Amino acid sequence: MRSLNVVGAGKLGRTLATLWHQQGVFEIAGLFNRSAASTREAQDFIGAGTAVSDLNKLPHAQVWLLAVPDDQIATTAAALAPIIAQYQPLAGKSPMLFHCSGALPASVLAASGADLLASAHPVHSFADPKRSLTDLPGSTVALEGSEEVIDVLEPAFRALSCNCIHLSPSQKVLYHTGSVMACNYLTVLMDLSLQVFQAAGIDNKSAMALLEPIVVQTVKNNFALGPAKALTGPLVRGDVATVARQAEALRQLAKSNSTTNNDSDTTPDIQAATLAEMYRALGKAALPLAKKAGLSQDARRQLQSIFDES
Repeated sequence: MRSLNVVGAGKLGRTLATLWHQQGVFEIAGLFNRSAASTREAQDFIGAGTAVSDLNKLPHAQVWLLAVPDDQIATTAAALAPIIAQYQPLAGKSPMLFHCSGALPASVLAASGADLLASAHPVHSFADPKRSLTDLPGSTVALEGSEEVIDVLEPAFRALSCNCIHLSPSQKVLYHTGSVMACNYLTVLMDLSLQVFQAAGIDNKSAMALLEPIVVQTVKNNFALGPAKALTGPLVRGDVATVARQAEALRQLAKSNSTTNNDSDTTPDIQAATLAEMYRALGKAALPLAKKAGLSQDARRQLQSIFDES
C-alpha cells in the first residue's frame, strides 16, 4: 500500500483521504493545513494520519495530494521543492504529486522539482464532507498528467466507485468551465429564482418547498431526454404575451428597486436589475432549444425582440 501526504486537508482533501483510508487504498501519512486546529480536525475526521504544523515536518510519502485553492497550488509546490529534493537519494526517484484543480494542468506543480505530476478533478460538490463520503461514488474524475501517476490514481478512484476520463492539458479550461456552468451557476440560478419569489411576497421556506419537486424533475428530464426535449414553459409554447409580461414585471421591479434605500434593514435582498438582465440573457440562450422543440419562426422573432429590449 502506497503512503499519501495531504497538503490542504480541507473539505475535498479530508473526504478523499477518509475514503482511501477506509478502502485501504492509501496509508495516510501526513496532514498539513495552515491552521493547526484545522489540521487536527482533519485528522479526527479521517481517523488516520499525522497532523503537522510545518511542511518540513511532513513524513516521507510516495504520493502527495495538494488540495489547496487553485491560486495557491504553484506557490505550495515551490515551497515543497526543498523537501522533494531529499527524495532522490533516499528513494531513487521523486514522489508522485497531484492536485485536484479542474482548470489547471499538472504542470502547475513543476516548481516542486518532482518529475511525476498529475491532476485529478472529481466532478462533485464537496460542500459537506460527511455527505460526500456517501455521495461521491458514481462521480466522474478527470485525470491528466504523467502516465505513471495516472496508473496509480485511476484504480484509486475506481476503488471509490468513481468513473474516470482522461484529458489533455489543453482541454482542461473548457472542461472545467462546462462543469462550473452546470453546477455552480445552477446554484446561482436557484438563488435568482428565490429572489423573484421573494419579490412576489412568498417566503423562502415556501418557495423552496414549491421549487424542489419541479427542479428535481427538470434535472431528471434533462438527463433522460436531453435539454431540447426537457425545455418546457411559455417560451417553448410560443406564448409571447406571457414572456412579455414577465420581462416587463422584472423591468418594473428593477426600476422601483433603484429608487429604494438599499441600506435599509427592511429592504429585501433582491438584485432586481440582475434578475431582469438574466431573464433576457437566458431567454435568448433558450431560443435555439425552443426552435428544436418546434417554436415557429414568427414567435421566435417576437421573443427575440422582447429579449433584445434593455
